[in-house]
Formats: sequence, structure tokens, C-alpha cells
Amino acid sequence: MRSTALHSLIFAMAASVSAHATEAGAPGKTLGFAIIDLPFSLAKNAEDCPDGFAMSAKETFLASVAQAERERLQKPENLKEFEQKAYFTPDGKDFCSVPTYPRAPQRTPQGKMSFGMNLDGTTDGHATSNSCAHQKFQGADGQPVDNQLYRVIGCVNELKTHTLTDRPPLQLNYWNVLYEQMPAWLIEISNIEDPQNSPDVTVTITRAFEPPTKDSAGNVESDLTFTSDPNPRWHNVVHGRIKDGVLTTDKFEMNMEGDPFWIQEFHFKEARLRLKIAPDGSLRGFLGGYHAWFPFYWQYGSEGWGVDATNNVDLPGFYFALKNSADAYPDPKTGQNTAISSAWLIEAVPAFVAHPAETGKQAATEGQPTKVGSN
Repeated sequence: MRSTALHSLIFAMAASVSAHATEAGAPGKTLGFAIIDLPFSLAKNAEDCPDGFAMSAKETFLASVAQAERERLQKPENLKEFEQKAYFTPDGKDFCSVPTYPRAPQRTPQGKMSFGMNLDGTTDGHATSNSCAHQKFQGADGQPVDNQLYRVIGCVNELKTHTLTDRPPLQLNYWNVLYEQMPAWLIEISNIEDPQNSPDVTVTITRAFEPPTKDSAGNVESDLTFTSDPNPRWHNVVHGRIKDGVLTTDKFEMNMEGDPFWIQEFHFKEARLRLKIAPDGSLRGFLGGYHAWFPFYWQYGSEGWGVDATNNVDLPGFYFALKNSADAYPDPKTGQNTAISSAWLIEAVPAFVAHPAETGKQAATEGQPTKVGSN
């Protein structure tokens, strides 16, 4: 069973963007960036997982049988029988193909804190036109947060972090393997009057043709030039504003090509960005939005790797946790919510962005390198 999934998502999105371009000193300037990291936005709080981490398929099965049977199955000579019972239904079907097999939802966070954004606009999680009633988290700033995806995966051991700056170990491993194989995701902020305060900017998120590269120390290089893919499917444009160095955007639909080994395309509804422009020219903040929940199950179930004990995921339990936690966009026929609120940590470095239709054009910037591609 292979582990090519949940981190491919992180990579698919993370390994897609990696650089920033020009500093904004004069009105109407454009800043370019490449995303270097985009993991799930997780948190670690003492009260999050009082009953322990989510159980693997083996642990789930052992909990369902008597002590004597547990001891017998865990003997080396009974390993094959143990795995057959843990990974397959009594009639021999792989759990990957029967996610609705009766099983309790996996353990999920019980804490009140999470990173993310207030997607539905409510303070108490009451139902809206697009979302159902649900319990809100509280962000570090005390504001209400919608991040039901964290409610599902927050107790998966390999996806837990200790601080906001940590990357979960499983995500980190896949990132390092796939990073330089994936095209970058690019962010451009145009019509900047002042990098600290500009009330009317345009934010464009596109896919590059080139992957990012790392220096000899293993860090993603800044100030590289990327060519923006003109395919309109990966061209996302939204209005935004910068106040006190923090960029926020209006709601928008965000579509981006992902990792072909996991989720081929990402489609966020009601997405929005909140990013801090740091003095060194980098970006750091959050992407929030609703995403279809089933692809998060598919990442584990499509190739059967999710039931492996090392990933602490029991597929039926994971399926029901996602389904039960989904909080938006109900199916008009069944009433089942099709989307789940989520938050992603974004880190991006300065980059130059070239546009194929503008090859040869250059926009000079005072005191800075020439930016390839005009405003």
C-alpha cells in the first residue's frame, strides 16, 4: 500500500508556487510571488485529542475483538490473517472500495482553536444559504473560524504540527520528493500604490510552466523568473486591498491544476486570501475556502494506501468523518453537504513573472531589477 496522497495535495499546491518579483515603490506597480509551501492549516492544542490520535485500520479492528483474540492476531505467525481482517470486509472486499462499511467516525479534535477564516460570515455557525449549522473554531486573534477539514484530520498523527511554522512530517516528506517536479503556482498583486496601504489592488493566481528550484542549502530560491501559463482554466483574478501590510481579497472561485498522482484539479468555492507582506518581500498567511470533501477521501482510498497502519487512517472511519463534518453546498436531491471548509498556510517568495503574450516587454522598477512582464 502506497502513501501517495494527502501530501500530494500539499505538494500539488505547495510545489506549484515559488517566488516574488519586484518591490513596489511607485504607484501602479506589481509584485510577483511563487508559493513555496501550502500545507493544511493545522494547530496543536493540549485539549485537541483527549482520546488519542485517530486509529489505524489495524487498531480499529483490534478494538472490536476480545483481548484473547487481539493477542493471538498480533503474533508474527498470524500477521497475514491479521492484515486480511483489518484491511478487508468479512466477505473479502478491500475497504478502499467500500468506504460506507459500518464504522464509527475516526477521532477528531475536541479543542476550540484553529487557524483559518470566517467563511460563512457568522459568529455562531448558524445555517446560511450555502452552509449548514456547525460549531465554529476560534482563531488566534479571537475571531470565529470555519475549518471543518481540521476537525477531520486534526488528530491524524502524521498530519499534526506543534507550531504554526511546523510542517507535518508526512507532508514534509512528500514535499521534498515532489517539489521540483511540479509547476509553480504564482501570485501577482498589481495596481499597488503603497506596499503598506493600497485600497484597490488586483490579485492574480496562475500556474507556471516551470517548477521552483532550491539552492545548495535546500531552500527555495527567490527572484527566479517564471512563465505564467495562459490557460484560462488556471487563471484566477480577484479584487483585494492592502492595509497595514496585510493583503485581503474578496471572495472568488479558485481553480488550479494539482498533482497528477493525487488530485488533478482543485476547485475552491468562496475562496479568499489573507497574506502579510513581510519586510523581506515574502508573503505569509492563509488561503481559506470550501472544497469538495470526497477528493480528500479519494486521496487515501484510490490506491489503497490509506489503510496502512503507519498512516493512522481507517478508511471507513475517515470517510464518515469527512461526510459528517462537511458543512456547505448541500446536494439539492439528497441534502448531503458536498463541500467542507478548509484553511491552508501560504508561504511565498519574491519572483519575476513573464507572460507569454508579452514576451520582450519589460517594466523597469526604481532601484530594483527589471521585472519581466508588464503591469
